[in-house]
Amino acid sequence: MNSKFDTLLGGILTGLIGTGLGFLILGAYWSYSNEVELGYFIENIAAKSILYRDSILTLSTLFNVGIFYLGIRAEWWRFCRGILMVIMACVPLIIWFQMQAGIS
Repeated sequence: MNSKFDTLLGGILTGLIGTGLGFLILGAYWSYSNEVELGYFIENIAAKSILYRDSILTLSTLFNVGIFYLGIRAEWWRFCRGILMVIMACVPLIIWFQMQAGIS
């Protein structure tokens, strides 16, 4: 099934947006659970905490797995390739964050 959304660039952009959206959903949930504002999560937990950066990026990137699944179901192969490129680009960052925290 061919679509105007089935492009490599579309998949990459959607993957980046999906990672950002996953970050915001995670931050909103964490903020709600801890009864603080989202700004606190972004400034103090995501930006300053060395121990949690790898976990935050991992959960944010996992949001793309659902988007990837929808792309597979629609048979948008180029789109899925772009999503997978974003996921694979996040893996070295996750490993680097783990090495920075000394937990790898």
